[in-house]
Amino acid sequence: MEDRDILVLVDENDEEIEMEILDYFYHEDQEYALLSPLDDDCGSESCDCHERDLYIMKVVVNGDMEEFHPVEEEKMEALIQAVEALYGDDEE
Repeated sequence: MEDRDILVLVDENDEEIEMEILDYFYHEDQEYALLSPLDDDCGSESCDCHERDLYIMKVVVNGDMEEFHPVEEEKMEALIQAVEALYGDDEE
């Protein structure tokens, strides 16, 4: 079994959310991480699909630690396009 990088985030309601770090990428000299919730599925028990919610977070290195920060809203569209260019967009 492959090791997975897991990140635990805390939402605005102090609920913990486990996220899998799928990959890291650079855009305009800034590092970002592509994340997906560990318990993410489409909601149907009979479904065999592999749809997942994806999240992009900015990675800031602080000493030996990586900090994950929300992406500025005005950069999100460019980042989505960068992810689609890197990994392909299967929805088209």
